[in-house]
Amino acid sequence: MIKSTTALHRAIALAGISALALTACTGPSGGGGGTSTGGSAGGSAITFGTTDKVVTLDPAGSYDAGSFLVMNQVYPFLMNSKPGSAEVSPDIAESASFTAPTEFTVKLKPNLKFANGHALTASDVKFSYDRIMKINDPNGPASLLSNLKSVEAKDDTTVVFTLKAANDQVFPSVLGTNTGPIVDEEVFPADKVMSDEDIVAAKPFAGPYTIDSYKKNELVSLKSNPDYSGLLGKPANDSAVIKYYADSNNLKLDVQGGNIDVAGRSLTATDAADLGKDSKVKVYKGPGGEPVHRLQLRHHALRRQDAGGQPRESPCGPPGHG
Repeated sequence: MIKSTTALHRAIALAGISALALTACTGPSGGGGGTSTGGSAGGSAITFGTTDKVVTLDPAGSYDAGSFLVMNQVYPFLMNSKPGSAEVSPDIAESASFTAPTEFTVKLKPNLKFANGHALTASDVKFSYDRIMKINDPNGPASLLSNLKSVEAKDDTTVVFTLKAANDQVFPSVLGTNTGPIVDEEVFPADKVMSDEDIVAAKPFAGPYTIDSYKKNELVSLKSNPDYSGLLGKPANDSAVIKYYADSNNLKLDVQGGNIDVAGRSLTATDAADLGKDSKVKVYKGPGGEPVHRLQLRHHALRRQDAGGQPRESPCGPPGHG
């Protein structure tokens, strides 16, 4: 659900899974959504509502939509998807391609850094993938790396992934899934999952947003990261809030009350149909199925109002579906 002064975009993380977004066409009526921040990005804060839950903020320990929703805002990825597309392209990478049938080589952009000031290099990339495979957490994404034999940091900006089987055309997309977040090797332990509290305190973030405050499965406050230079560009909004709900009915009520700007997973078909009858709400539907998705808070506004209260379309259009 996107109110007129704010922006959210969701992109599909897994093939064949749809997305659903609801866009409200009036400004916020209550204190929950659309609060102006007055920051340099020029956009007001967005509040996103969800019934999904976070298992952990540690990429090695989660393979679920709720955790990935937050990770996708705050961690850097080698590969990512442009708004409206499920096709992956280099994100914090300068280039990424097969240099041999079993070798996928990634060249990082120069001078990357985490929000805590630590340099982000090829060594962090190797550490991130070695760590997922070593920890092999039952709730983690290690199974997606079954074709990965080894990772080598050739120099500070060059990473070579060696695969077990040749010509794996799916592998670039794997780098944009739950295996994709690159973590700070100076912060994360190599052999165990790190607590959410310790992660937030250490600020090992290099995505479009950083975490400003965190109450697990209650409220996450995000702040735009001025150092992000990836595929998706600077956030249109200075800040964003993710608000968690125990059930879809309360989520729906906050949509109707104007307390949140965007609502997605999970709203029932009945909820979506009811909200579609509300003149202040715009419903975007995907091609069917459970709306599991990668949701990206960082893209531009879908719809804004001009001074006269009339809708003004942004260049991005409605949410895209993969």
